Amino acid sequence: MTSSKVEINTIGKVHICENKTQLKKQIKNIVSILLKMPKITTLSPVFDYKFKTLSFELTFCNDQTIREINSTYRNKDKTTDVITFALFADDKNAIVIDETIELGEIIISVDTLVKQAQENKNDVKAELYTLITHGILHLLGFDHLTQKDYDFVVGIQKAVIESL
Repeated sequence: MTSSKVEINTIGKVHICENKTQLKKQIKNIVSILLKMPKITTLSPVFDYKFKTLSFELTFCNDQTIREINSTYRNKDKTTDVITFALFADDKNAIVIDETIELGEIIISVDTLVKQAQENKNDVKAELYTLITHGILHLLGFDHLTQKDYDFVVGIQKAVIESL
């Protein structure tokens, strides 16, 4: 049985629409759903290794902070909803310690999350879990540089959100 461990952080004063206990519970549900999907288990490089725990950080910030991060690390001077640093999937020297894979970090702008929820006529919590699922997919090694890959990621996100 695989488990997940997530550390939740905030940068600055941001209001998360979910308490941390419920957030961690839903994240465990998301990871569990993803790990039961054959498309994920056959295509993610994570499954080339033996592990019991997937660990990552989830950080919430505001638009100004995510813009600075986006500019510094991605050379894109603009805000965005979610940025991931996929330490395991993007590193050919990735290692597993004590049967734990440290996947990396997901950073979400709460400001953009709320704006997108309104634009998409979506519940803020649904938008939150969509962005978290999106980030986890990146940490598992999935990207969306082509339309085919984008459709794959969006399809998985929708399936996960519908399963929650």
